[in-house]
Amino acid sequence: MPLKHTFSLEPRDLLFLRDARPMAASDAGLGAYWPRPDQLWNAVINAFHRQWPERQEWEGAAHTARADENDKSSFRFGALKTVGPFPFKDGVLYLPCPLDFGMVPVPCAGTDLPSPLTHAFRAKKLGKEHLPVWLSAAAYARYLAQSDPSDPSDLSDPSDLYDVERSIGISINPETGTTGDDEHKLYQAEYLRLRPGAVLAFEASCDITPKGIGGMVDVFARADCPDTLVIGGQQGVARLGTQDAGLRLPQAEITTSCLRWTLIAPAVFNAGWRPDWVAADGRVMLPKAVRAPGVSRAAWKAQAAAAGGFPTARLVAARVGKPLAFSGWDLQDGGPKPTLLAVPAGTCYVFDCDTPDEARALATALAPGRPRSTRFGEKGFGIGICSSLPARSVLS
Repeated sequence: MPLKHTFSLEPRDLLFLRDARPMAASDAGLGAYWPRPDQLWNAVINAFHRQWPERQEWEGAAHTARADENDKSSFRFGALKTVGPFPFKDGVLYLPCPLDFGMVPVPCAGTDLPSPLTHAFRAKKLGKEHLPVWLSAAAYARYLAQSDPSDPSDLSDPSDLYDVERSIGISINPETGTTGDDEHKLYQAEYLRLRPGAVLAFEASCDITPKGIGGMVDVFARADCPDTLVIGGQQGVARLGTQDAGLRLPQAEITTSCLRWTLIAPAVFNAGWRPDWVAADGRVMLPKAVRAPGVSRAAWKAQAAAAGGFPTARLVAARVGKPLAFSGWDLQDGGPKPTLLAVPAGTCYVFDCDTPDEARALATALAPGRPRSTRFGEKGFGIGICSSLPARSVLS
């Protein structure tokens, strides 16, 4: 289920977007990455706090009865959810290229594959092939349908959507505002500049229930909702615009008992590359029941117990990219946040189910509207799209 609002974000100039790797003397700055979901979410909620620095009457009374409340947090706008951002240019949405693009899973016995994997991915064509960074929504739909997605007009390199610019700077002492003793310390930084016509597209919602007032307040629908965001480092400003249609993520019909789940956003799992809801032996531990809005936790647990799970679904293959290291700055504590490693977008997981019906039920549990990252699901982590693979490719 898509979120309520769809926006476009158009940077005023350059954006500086880093990961958590340290900037060494030989680096080029590492600042031209595509914005992560958490960077977008943080930009939105910070814009809310700048627009409304004090609690507003329409927010209702503060929720102070929570035993686990952090006394440094206001817990305002906690209902904020975002999906994205993704490149959008000339009416075309682009998604991260799947890491199994042009590959098929094959049995792989007698190897050192980590448990519970029994299959690896093999390229359909021999030789080393350069994968695009982005796929248009049309090409992604063909990938999901197992048809040929290799139309050159649908494959996009980063240079089609944005440029990487580099510049030289000199270190400044933050206490004095001058170069001071650091006058000989130079650095090189990378910046992201979107091509003309390209924007960042994302979905968002923030519906709050004011305590003591009742009803529902859609924060994004307010007339005084902020129309600019500060995203990334060095105060990169971007103009916020609305889009009439949603992101319209491509979908695929589930027709076989072999289900593939491909991430279009990073995901953080406590087990590293393996989702926490997959047991060490490959069993899928998700409940079949889906928690509807407004249903209490106790009632949902009862529904989940009655509906059962996925007794035959097993993880048999995974194509995982290099981990994405990311961090941030904690405004409450005034220090850096811990560095986390995320499974990158484009990673895919293949599940073997007994029947197509069970595969369809699992696809419902893994739908884009239900983020499956252990952390930061509200920030758009752990969002994937399901598709079918020929059952014989896994069972043979």
